[in-house]
Amino acid sequence: MSDYFEYVERLFKGGEKREPPLKGVKVIEMTHYVYGPTVGAVLAQFGADVVKVEPMGEGDRFRLGAVWMRMFKKGQLQFLTLNANKYLITLDARSRKAREILLKLVAKADVFIENFRAGLLDAVGLGYLQLSKINPKIIYVSCSGYGQYGPLSRAPSFDVSAQGIIGVAMKSGWPDVDEFYKLPDYFGDYFPAMVAAAAVISALYYRERTGKGQYIDISQAESLFRFFYDITYLTLTGEEIGKTGNVDPLAIASGIFATSDEKFVAIAIMDEEQLLAISRAMNIDLVSQYKDKLRSKECINELSDLISKWVSSRTLDEIMNYAKTYGFPASPVFADFDVYKDPWRWERGSIIEFDDRIYGKVHIPVLPIHLSATPPKIKWLARPVGYHNKLILKKWLGYTDEEIKKLEEEGIIGYWDQAPGMCPPDAWDIGNDPVFKGEKDECE
Repeated sequence: MSDYFEYVERLFKGGEKREPPLKGVKVIEMTHYVYGPTVGAVLAQFGADVVKVEPMGEGDRFRLGAVWMRMFKKGQLQFLTLNANKYLITLDARSRKAREILLKLVAKADVFIENFRAGLLDAVGLGYLQLSKINPKIIYVSCSGYGQYGPLSRAPSFDVSAQGIIGVAMKSGWPDVDEFYKLPDYFGDYFPAMVAAAAVISALYYRERTGKGQYIDISQAESLFRFFYDITYLTLTGEEIGKTGNVDPLAIASGIFATSDEKFVAIAIMDEEQLLAISRAMNIDLVSQYKDKLRSKECINELSDLISKWVSSRTLDEIMNYAKTYGFPASPVFADFDVYKDPWRWERGSIIEFDDRIYGKVHIPVLPIHLSATPPKIKWLARPVGYHNKLILKKWLGYTDEEIKKLEEEGIIGYWDQAPGMCPPDAWDIGNDPVFKGEKDECE
């Protein structure tokens, strides 16, 4: 068996140069905050050339939304990683010349992504109806709160509102406490974005076979709704599952339990074999005692209480040793520093040390997708507002330096001001950056 694990590790850690799966795919992205940009981030890490078009001035408003206003070298750290591998340009979409540039980019693109309120881009002539006439093979992706049609389609939405309306928040918390909580860290943005990325890849494959583009409508709330089985349960039983706290209603016993050394452990007993294993560790015959009522609500609560009392008199290390010795599922409950220091994540490459030529070394999480032949990759962090204007206008559209200078003078394209989140680090040397000048690409 050890030969298998060694073989697989070599397979995924192979040092040879491997081509990204979406090499050559061109994407235009008009997105902001987290939901839409995450779709482009997935495609970019798989090798697509993603051009993010930002409005003049402040750019994507998410640039200004740092956690507790903590910036990193004048950059918003989440923005830097969420928009890694993207070419960032600005256009004043109100001007005729800027729209002409955008339409030229669309004509060369394979995918167009937007996450504005439903119908907004169509109203300004940038909807699927208009862009598909310019490029019939375009795959147009609209990421909105409630979809492009239906009674809620015109309503705005963010992570917490989507979690509220589809029942995620109602299910969180304790059954006997009248309080509700959202899942943290933009779950309502990241999960729908992964759904959208999967849809794009499916549409690319369909276009490869048929030559046809299509319109993709992804609803944030609808994506989260598909994640739950509550409605089927409700219609068959007439009952709501409701709040379950840390208990899994499909398990024999489960929960998060406090240890004697003031730490926590997560334990899930899903079948009789695992129940027998923890019974041996606890030195109690739980199988015979509860055999006739396994998985009933009463049984789950009673077993969870017994496990809680047993765990409370032992340290976390003791519980983990029991789990390893007897063979039941258990894991420590980690805080951020624990996660960061955990060698498993570094060994798997889910956290990497990335050395960016502008921002320097930073430790960041990467896509949790391991492909042996075509793995995703971080190549550069997000850049300041308008940083790739010259590069994209030259490389994609063949503009000359004189033409670009005229666009700058006319206010058609623009760059950052000195506000944190929009501007480069103080140490950056603008005069000696060939990428900013459009003389070479990021990875040349």
